[in-house]
This record gives sequence, structure tokens and C-alpha cells, in this order.
Amino acid sequence: MFVKIIASIGPASSAPETVERMARAGANAFRLNFAHGNPEQWKQFVEAVREAEKKVGKPIALIGDLRGPSVRLGTLENPVEAKKGEIIVMKLANEAKGGDEKVVPVPVPHFFEVVDVGDLIVMDDGRVRLRVVDKPSPDEIEVVAVTDARITSRKAVVIRGKDYELPAISDYDLKCIEFAIENDFDYISLSYVRRAEDLEILKSILHKKGRPDIGVIAKIETRSAVENLDSIMDVADVVMVARGDLGMIFSLEDIHYYQTLIVSKCISRGKPVIVATQLLESMIENPVPTRAEVVDISTAVEQGVDALMLTGETSIGKHPVEAVTWLKKVIDHTEARMGDKLEAIARAARCRHFDLGYRFVRGVIELAEDLEAKFITFSMKGNTPRMMASIRPKMKLFVASNNWKALRKISILWGVHPFYVEAQSYDEGLAKAFSEAKRLGYVNIGDIAVLTYGLREEKQYVEILKVAEA
Repeated sequence: MFVKIIASIGPASSAPETVERMARAGANAFRLNFAHGNPEQWKQFVEAVREAEKKVGKPIALIGDLRGPSVRLGTLENPVEAKKGEIIVMKLANEAKGGDEKVVPVPVPHFFEVVDVGDLIVMDDGRVRLRVVDKPSPDEIEVVAVTDARITSRKAVVIRGKDYELPAISDYDLKCIEFAIENDFDYISLSYVRRAEDLEILKSILHKKGRPDIGVIAKIETRSAVENLDSIMDVADVVMVARGDLGMIFSLEDIHYYQTLIVSKCISRGKPVIVATQLLESMIENPVPTRAEVVDISTAVEQGVDALMLTGETSIGKHPVEAVTWLKKVIDHTEARMGDKLEAIARAARCRHFDLGYRFVRGVIELAEDLEAKFITFSMKGNTPRMMASIRPKMKLFVASNNWKALRKISILWGVHPFYVEAQSYDEGLAKAFSEAKRLGYVNIGDIAVLTYGLREEKQYVEILKVAEA
């Protein structure tokens, strides 16, 4: 499998046995959304993932998702339900009774500074659409329901065509970052990124706290992020096409265009890319996907993404394990029939300028492809496999390391199959990687194997072997 699976963890999937089943079904990483829950619950989620990692025997990445500069509703005692054409009041408050009162709290003053009469407000991945019809006071607006609407607590509030000028990292986000550091998360994703400076702030915080090894994921879900994509890619370790809010900022009919644009730019720049949201939305309720969802997944796979991420399907859905199972099944079947599309992805990934290190990586990858060989490498930091995955090799990359952090981080990359070996040097690591690859069945008698180790200041090392014994 080239394309990896990220599953969001939540109330529906937090039981340790469910996490383990999702990992066995194909999940390579788990995402924890810091917008929901509390540290006590998060700690249980983390423990469940790390326990599953031990039982399943493969590195699993942990991703913490920050709220970022977003506006969310306050707490509603009861959901607010409105028919199309009904008026709802949105006011500056932390909480409201909701229900028949038709009053919705927004605890962020900046929201009322930005919103104007005529604006379209979108919530809940586009299910709720409200048009602003009056602004009777600086901290209150009246909206009309464009469609039937059911509004619940703490939903993100998007104003179509506008971005909020809020701090990139809130005080709440800082607490979440501390939690991620204390619990050894592998990546932190920042929501509502607008410009490269937003990511630089997060990276600076991690560096000052002594954790520059935690990767930073830029969620592309604002108009500004799309406009500033090139500079954002310069700073981000990974880019995510966050289709939920992207589909509220832009018209739905434009989402395929923007997904294709972002993915193709990432591949041409060698930047890992994830596609997320509504891949299997119907499986929140149903045990099987729709035909359209299967086609959507196949399209993303054929575009050459590194990973696909399930959100509500696994965090709140009724069938979290089945969702992972179906996603893997569709990925596998699509990859088996890619043919010329795989060639096209590889060409797109290899047409950029390469420095000396990338030239070595490209050369050894193409050598293995020409020989139809199995590829085995040993890396201490994960830099070499990241470069290798970025040029979209046409065979699996069996990557060994003595560094669990590196293994977890590369587990979400295209074609990488990571495993642990105990080693004190590159030569020892590569020898043990070959032995372990044989033991795990990655290489068999008669296979040709190309072996190399991580890039260093010294001469590069490549060995070609024909496996004579298992």
C-alpha cells in the first residue's frame, strides 16, 4: 500500500480494543482534535494508541490538531432548530439556552467586528447556512436560515469569503501544545493557517520548548492559505487539504479544482500531502460507503497523495473499524490498477530541481525500479526516507530505524513501511534491517534487494543482493 490512512479518534473509537482493531485494519496514524474533549480524555486516547502500537507491532503516528485562529459557537443547552426562512439571533455570549429561543452564543468579539449584513455564515461542513439580515447592535446579529438548520454547541463558524485576523496560536492552543509535548506527539497540525508566519510561530514555540522534532502540518482551509500556498509549503513539514472548511470558504463546485491544485503543487515541490474530510461521510451512519465516496477516494489515490484522513467517520461514527477497512480496501484496489497513472505521478514528482542528496536518492530509487528489486534502507533521523517518498517510487520502501520518533513520523508517507531495529551504527543498522526484512517476509528467496542507508557527510553506500536464503 502506497497511500496511508489516518483515523481521527473520538468518543466512538476511544476504547483500546477499537483503536487496536482500527490499527490492524490499516490505520497508520491517529488524529486527536483538541477542539473537543479535555486533557483527561486525551490522555486515555494517547494511551490507547500507544498500547495498540505495541500489540500490532508497527509504528503509529500521533497527530494533535490545534483549533488555531477559528471562531466557534459557545455552549447551547439545547440544539437550535430552524426551518428555511426562520430568523435566528447570534449574540456575544459564552452560552445560551437554545431550543425555541432561537438564540445562538458566539463568545468571540472579533466575529461581530468582521461580519456584515449580507454575509453568508456557514457551519457544520456546510450543512448549516445562514444569511445576515440585520446588525441591531455591535454584539448581535440577526440571520435567516437559508436551509433547514440544526445548530449545536461549539461548531466552527465561517464567513464565506472572509478570514479572521486572530492570533495564530491562542492561549488554549498553547495548553494543547504543552499536552502534545508531554505526551510525545509526532505531529501538530494548525487549523486556519493564513500565511507562512502562522506556522513559523508554532515552529518557534516547539523549538523554544526543545521539541523541534515534532512535525508541523499546515491545514489549507482558508482563502489566504490558498493564495499563500507556495510560502506555506516552504515552512510546513506536511500539507493537509482540509476539505471541510475549504468547502465552506469556496463554492462546493470548486473543491475538486482546489484539491487538485494543492496536491499537484505539493508533489511537484516534494511536500507530503494529506486529503481529509467526508471521504466516507455516509459511514457515520451506514456500514458501507456510497458509490460516490468510493470514486472520491480513488480520485485522491490517483492524484498521488501521501495519506487520506478519516474524521467524523471514526471519531463519532457508528462503524469506525469498518470505515478504516473500507478505506484500505478502496486504496488497495485503486493502486493495483493505476498503471500509467503511477508513471505520471512519478514523473511529476521528479521534474523539480534536485540537490546532490536528492540526486543520490533518485538514482538509487530508479536503480531499484529498473531491477524490479525490493528496497531496504536504514535511517536514524528519517530524512532519507522522506526524500525517497517525495519522488513517488513505484515500489514499497522498507525502512528500518533505531529511532521510534523517526519511524512514527515517516509512517504517513507514500510507500514507506517502517520497522524498528536495535543498532548503534549505519552499517549495523543496514545489516539488521536486511535480516529483519527477511524475517518479516518483506523479501524472499530469489528476490533482488537494493540496500542503502541514510544520507551522511561521508560517501553514500549502496549494495545489491540476490536473496539466496530466507
